[in-house]
Amino acid sequence: MTRYPTDALVSIYPFTRQPEGDEFIIGRVDTNIFLALPSDAIELLDYLAAGKTIGQAQWLYEQKYNEVPDIEGLLEVLEENDFVNILCAKQTIFTTHTKQPKQINHFIWISQSFAKLLFSNKVLICCGLIVFLALFAVYLKPIILPSYQAFVFSKNVTMMALFLTGINVIAVFLHEMAHLLAAKAVGVSCQLRLSNRLWILVAETDMTGIWGVPRNQRYLPFIAGPLLDIVSASILLLVLFAEQQKWLAIAPIVLQLMQAIALSYLLAILWQCYFFVRTDFYYVIANFFRCRSLMKDTKVFVQNQILRLFRFSHTTDQSSIPKGEMRVIRCYALIYVLGNIAAFWSLFFIGIPTMWNYASLLLGTLSTGYESNPYAFTDALIMGLLVFGIQGIGIFLWINSLRHTKRR
Repeated sequence: MTRYPTDALVSIYPFTRQPEGDEFIIGRVDTNIFLALPSDAIELLDYLAAGKTIGQAQWLYEQKYNEVPDIEGLLEVLEENDFVNILCAKQTIFTTHTKQPKQINHFIWISQSFAKLLFSNKVLICCGLIVFLALFAVYLKPIILPSYQAFVFSKNVTMMALFLTGINVIAVFLHEMAHLLAAKAVGVSCQLRLSNRLWILVAETDMTGIWGVPRNQRYLPFIAGPLLDIVSASILLLVLFAEQQKWLAIAPIVLQLMQAIALSYLLAILWQCYFFVRTDFYYVIANFFRCRSLMKDTKVFVQNQILRLFRFSHTTDQSSIPKGEMRVIRCYALIYVLGNIAAFWSLFFIGIPTMWNYASLLLGTLSTGYESNPYAFTDALIMGLLVFGIQGIGIFLWINSLRHTKRR
């Protein structure tokens, strides 16, 4: 033992523990850091928490398992992630210093009891009934399903685009709030933030603390957002069905706007099926197969295959991953590779050419100046900000994430 004296005590910060197969997930709620440790490492941690010195904990482990534990490696990981503080020999005063910043959670004033009420069995049954009625309505009147033409406005194009964008922003916020409330219902506080999936700007709910609750309690927080989208789309489809049956009279412009919002919800649900990025359904799959680092391990697996293909010897060792989890990684690797190929193909052959044409049209209008046609100039300026502003932020975050990945 070189770095940690055998007669030293260890101060352990309060942490949660959750059994996960043959391992335990321990976590600090205040810093939102979670680690997966084998059960014997938890025993060492319990010895140290009970006031045993490092040497005593090592001796107790040797007596039970008849082998020397890598207690130094364990303490290095725990100290690096601020789970422990190494004290001088016989020191009993715990320090309160922590290097990790405290997690800033949002809407902490919402009570757990209120969140549980929103996601009670009665509410979930009502949601299921609404979705069932909407599916039945689509079966009776397939014409109520909106097509791409719902996005094509013939009048007041800019105003309708602004209005639809505003509605979509609200819908995204409510989607993330559903995640936050469902997590709060199981005792986990969350943080809302902007992020990216590849070059696409997204909002996301950081609910890292969900790994500290039992596995079967994680599903509802994961699917709460898509569930709200499905229910919202179902309500709109039922209204469109009522209009088709002449039970309601809706103005044409309002009708098209409702169709556009419904289509936006349906596309948002489709987006969750893009498993090759970290969507809500991706986390459901990873949780089901007990793969806590499915995306990360798959990236390493794919990189290893490429290196072996070109006969490079410096591959990353993945022998510590359980065989069952490795089978899931191999299957997921196919989805990951094909999905990324499709995404980049759509970017270079659809996205960029479309944006280039839009840019040419908008620049042509803007170059004529405001005085020549004030309405057309303002229209082009607003559309440019809408289209290129949102996409530009997404591309910036994507490039920035690539730079950070390269540095690590």
